[in-house]
Amino acid sequence: MESWSVQVAPEETALVTALKEPLLSGLDVAAALQDWFDGRLLDSQGKKTEAQSKWQQGLGKLSGLQPLPPPQWGGIPDASFTVLADLRMGSFPNVGLRVVQWTVDNLKQYGVLLFPRERPADAEYPLILYCHGAAFGIPNNFCLWLAELVEQGYVVIGPAMRGEDLFQMQMAINGQMLKCEGEIENLDGEVNDCLSMLSAAWKLPYVRKNEFAMIGHSFGSGAGLLTAARAGDKAKAVVSYDAWLVNPQRYYWDRMARGANNWLSWADFCNQPVADQLRGLMTRSIVHNAWRLQCPLLLFMGDAYDGSVFHLSHADLRRELDKHGKKYVYEPVPDGDHNFVLRIGSEPALYALKKQHAFLNTHYPPLASKNDAAVAQPAAEAQGAAAAGAEENAAGEVEQ
Repeated sequence: MESWSVQVAPEETALVTALKEPLLSGLDVAAALQDWFDGRLLDSQGKKTEAQSKWQQGLGKLSGLQPLPPPQWGGIPDASFTVLADLRMGSFPNVGLRVVQWTVDNLKQYGVLLFPRERPADAEYPLILYCHGAAFGIPNNFCLWLAELVEQGYVVIGPAMRGEDLFQMQMAINGQMLKCEGEIENLDGEVNDCLSMLSAAWKLPYVRKNEFAMIGHSFGSGAGLLTAARAGDKAKAVVSYDAWLVNPQRYYWDRMARGANNWLSWADFCNQPVADQLRGLMTRSIVHNAWRLQCPLLLFMGDAYDGSVFHLSHADLRRELDKHGKKYVYEPVPDGDHNFVLRIGSEPALYALKKQHAFLNTHYPPLASKNDAAVAQPAAEAQGAAAAGAEENAAGEVEQ
């Protein structure tokens, strides 16, 4: 898709404005949308009159619109872990941290597995899927935040997700800088990455089978919400921090209207046929798939940037959740920006963390507190890793 100047013809503005509501509502606007693209091409060729005519034609194609069909999702892909390395965090000597590998969609993926090194022999821990934000790998320092969840009585898994480095600040694992195969798909293939990692984790003897909670931020929370929707009743709780692309139709329309650029690869997405674009939007939209969710949700949003497309999309989601009678709590975070959760120890982060603890304790409680597990014995498989362990560095990052 070509770039454009600031100058916008009234005829184009009229069509873009008229497209907004039916597009956001999940209606099939393919014919009118095609006229918009055709008009853009004509305009870029200097054919102003023809472009204006095409946009005017598009206005006549917005009546009698039908809903787009819901996406047809497959089952949970099967996978198994291969352990590549054991890492250590000096502040959490009883928390194991492993780099694991698995395959989904013929793509080799990497992620982290955090678990209690000392545990009762027959213990099965509730599982938390952590879906990181942005698209640059797992935040190294955030492993410490995840380790606290393990000390409370959970097992935690975190996929790096396709096309991404394992860690944001890369470190060699067995002499290699690991990067997941595939390309970033903006909440399409990433859902399979999450589901397949769950499948692999459920095979571990110390993990409860066929259930999980999701904690995610931004990009990852968008993928995690869709993962929960696809997993059905296996998802027991969702904690979402400032989820991205909650209503991709709204992000898409914002770019059409020359609004804020909150979808950096939108122009590439638009290089597909219009029908494929609309199908892709529906596949990525938790708003239009909210009816599939079966678990309670805690939706955090920083209020320091209120009025953004993130907030407007969450308003769309809340309307759909209300419409279908879903259980959720919407929690604006005072003074929280988009990345407040990553600023561990800040007032917004602590405010949300307290509410997250209460929510999980109600809807997906940990197995037991550390003090309750007095009979736990060191797990044999973890003892070798403990002897070999490297410590976290001064910045709190994980090291091999």
